[in-house]
Amino acid sequence: MTERTIFNFNGKVALIEWFDVHRRLLPWRDHSNPYAIWLSEVILQQTRVEQGLPYWERFMSKYPSVEKLADAPFDEIMALWAGLGYYSRARNLHAAAKAVVALGGFPSTRDGLLDLPGVGPYTAAAISSMAFQEVVPALDGNALRVYTRYFAVAERIDQKRTLRHIEALCTPLLDSSRPGDSNQAIMDLGSRICTPTRPQCGECPLQHGCEAHRRGTMESFPVKPAKKPPQAETWTLYVPQSFGKFGLVRRPEKGIWSGLWCFPSTLPDEYVSIPGIRTQHLLSHRVLTLEFHEILENQPRSEDAWTWFTLEEVKNLGLPVPIRWWFEEKNYI
Repeated sequence: MTERTIFNFNGKVALIEWFDVHRRLLPWRDHSNPYAIWLSEVILQQTRVEQGLPYWERFMSKYPSVEKLADAPFDEIMALWAGLGYYSRARNLHAAAKAVVALGGFPSTRDGLLDLPGVGPYTAAAISSMAFQEVVPALDGNALRVYTRYFAVAERIDQKRTLRHIEALCTPLLDSSRPGDSNQAIMDLGSRICTPTRPQCGECPLQHGCEAHRRGTMESFPVKPAKKPPQAETWTLYVPQSFGKFGLVRRPEKGIWSGLWCFPSTLPDEYVSIPGIRTQHLLSHRVLTLEFHEILENQPRSEDAWTWFTLEEVKNLGLPVPIRWWFEEKNYI
């Protein structure tokens, strides 16, 4: 249910005027290059700007065009992505680059962009509004927080009908000649001012039109489903070593660390291992305790079970953070 009691406030104008003065200086905002914008949006999924910016700069430097990215070896991309997590994004990034090249360029509409691997409704709307000036709202977590407070939307935001309702309400707030800037202004408001707790309403350009502010119920929005506690798991990983090389396996394309190189979690009967170091790794919905068991060196090499790499080769592989941590902890890299 949504109730509006505030009238005669031009939020569209207030939003753009605020953005022109207070916008964050981010390199992908300097132009309307859809490749640069798309790359930034994929990297910033589940990642803070401060962490993602150096990755964006490295990718733009190494692959300055979507054609260069499409032609790059998969393992090279995964190695460059290492440390960002949610590795399915990197796999989809590569697949989408190939799809764009096959199409002859980026689709210019939200609906067209949705056909690319890894591009969801928010990312498609962000790209189409920023690069092609399509008047569609980009509804990420920050935007949903701002809009549900502004319009006092009391329905759960994980429901599709709620998202359709919010889109209908907020589209008139977008400047028809600068919809990308309107969307980015909302993103900046959500990350800097309209924060989950203790929002800085006195600094918000939408304060005078905000229903939640009028009621004093800002922190009641958005309405979310109850969080599930993280699942605790313990994994045993075996470390094959033989004559200066290390045996690794590629993780499945679905699931944790998809497509990355990892130590095996099973051991053939003829091998002997001893417990080594352990660490804990936090994922969004899991807490992993990883126990590394080292296999005695220079045992007969199982060529079929694992792929063998020198340390120099290991340095250039896409490795999960805990696996890279093991090599660093043992002073190998």
